[in-house]
Amino acid sequence: MSVPHELPPSLLTDLMWIDDDPLAGRYRDALEELGIRSNLRSRFHIDAAGYSPEIAQELKDPHYLRKGILHAHAIIISESQLRGPLVHPSLGYAGSAFREVTSRSRREIASITRREPILSEVRQATTHFATAEQLADLSRFEIHCRTPGGLVRGARKLESMKVEFLESSQRWLDDEFISEMIELADRVREFGELSDRFVSSSHPLSLFFSPAFGGTYVLEEDGASASRAVTHVLTADPAVEVSDDYRSARGRRVAVETLDPTSAAAALERHGIADIDTRSLRNGERLSRIRHWIALDHLLARDADRSLSGLSASEVIAEMRAEPDPPAEYLELEEVARRLSEGRRRIDPDSLTPITRMRLLSCTSTRPDVARFCAHLLAFVDPIDLEGSWHNAKDLFFGRLPELPVAHRTYFASWIDSAP
Repeated sequence: MSVPHELPPSLLTDLMWIDDDPLAGRYRDALEELGIRSNLRSRFHIDAAGYSPEIAQELKDPHYLRKGILHAHAIIISESQLRGPLVHPSLGYAGSAFREVTSRSRREIASITRREPILSEVRQATTHFATAEQLADLSRFEIHCRTPGGLVRGARKLESMKVEFLESSQRWLDDEFISEMIELADRVREFGELSDRFVSSSHPLSLFFSPAFGGTYVLEEDGASASRAVTHVLTADPAVEVSDDYRSARGRRVAVETLDPTSAAAALERHGIADIDTRSLRNGERLSRIRHWIALDHLLARDADRSLSGLSASEVIAEMRAEPDPPAEYLELEEVARRLSEGRRRIDPDSLTPITRMRLLSCTSTRPDVARFCAHLLAFVDPIDLEGSWHNAKDLFFGRLPELPVAHRTYFASWIDSAP
């Protein structure tokens, strides 16, 4: 089955539609500044950070806005795009900080993007990471904003020149200096003074996801001294060497593990981030959701040309139940549902397979950042649960979209259209 040229419209509904030539031109200017060929489509969607699923598909690169494994870029061509969701698969841990920076800089963004696009760049002190465990050395990162034509740089320079002009009597007699100030003022007078936090901002890191090395999660022990604390690195890197004796640059012991259902569940439980909450499972909604996507994956794995679009979750499950050999992971969830219906107050985690144990975990933290981290990690380890990825990790969903089988993509698009 061939991959369709156009993405299903249902997947792009909440993104900003660019059908304006000046806006499309500014986007191409930004791409050229990043060294990306510009003879691309002139009509496309973008998310809050300027990521376009259509352009990613044309370039055959879901990470086209990334330079190196940790240096992501965002493109802002309109203040309006900031109202949309973030689906940029390369932003990783910088997503929340990007939201923070742009939410407090709406004035600057609105005025600058009337003339130029804004390029936002994620930077770290270390520029080269050879192995996943080195991510444990990260404690801060920065977001820098600039424009291809130098408007941001010019506005900052003008403010610096103003200070120098007022503090130095020599500058009052410097015609060349005064002429440069007047020229800069003509270019940037409408922007006013740009805040330091907009141009360059620093942000802490302790619990985060990075798309580097195939996808990596870093968890630091809370409250322990640096010498005794352990930083856990869970990575999908197939070449990773599992170890617990690496020392980070900050002197912390680093435990490196392969990212899979077993390590994900163990890490979340060990850090008190998630557990199996039978009360939340008893209403059956979550179990039904997981069984739905397991059933869909099973049916389409057997026959990718099978027409399931338009079927409800219960209809998909009914079709799978008609199969002679439903998958073991589905049957295990059926058994869990039966135990819960009998009033069981506890499900023994050790009695479950790793994938089922991981799927039954509920995030327990009341901290929004920790809850987001937990939901994101669960979505990463369970690519079958498309609904979970869609709601909790859109960056993962769009990063995986090019590899998603066409039948799954088509069904998911029809499911979105019919979902309440």
